[in-house]
Amino acid sequence: MRFSDPVSTVIPGLHGRVLGVLARTDRALTGRAVAGLLHTPGSASGVQKVLDDLVKSGVVTAEPAGRARLYTLNREHVAYSAIDQLARLREILLDRIRAEVKTWQLPAQAVWLFGSSARSDGGVDSDLDLLIVRPDHVNDSDPRWLEQLDTLAAHASTWAGNSCEVVEYSAHEIRDLVERGERLATELRRDAIPITGTTPHRTLTRKAG
Repeated sequence: MRFSDPVSTVIPGLHGRVLGVLARTDRALTGRAVAGLLHTPGSASGVQKVLDDLVKSGVVTAEPAGRARLYTLNREHVAYSAIDQLARLREILLDRIRAEVKTWQLPAQAVWLFGSSARSDGGVDSDLDLLIVRPDHVNDSDPRWLEQLDTLAAHASTWAGNSCEVVEYSAHEIRDLVERGERLATELRRDAIPITGTTPHRTLTRKAG
């Protein structure tokens, strides 16, 4: 999956990136504004050609606004639901991970997405990074716990198409990271996205624990 441009996972090139921009907003945008919102830059002429193509197909509508034209995704088009699903691939992936974690025999204290996949700046070769906070009463060598981690990593990798890297800390180890002022704690507090359990902000403060 391209975490920065999920639509491009299935619709490669500038067409997918332009559709991704339009799918993320209800506002009408000029071609210049669309080009400015691309995660990976595209030429103004290239963006305009893509918009013209999408208008011809009816997927995008265009309205005059002075000397410019304003573009919006046509949400009545039969293709809209598919485009919307593609734009929400990361959210759909997190929903699947959340659903699996809720079935665990040994519940995690928290599961967070972090790294480039959380910052939405990762490409198809980027890892899907998950941080699991293990409750202190669960032994890190418990076969049931280890099986849960391995199964989640395998499933998440299959769902996303990216290699899934699971990083595990006990709740006590997380508190130690915070107390020592480790860089990882700062990065997690800034970038991590909660999937289930306690949030990064609540967990990664000196008041936690």
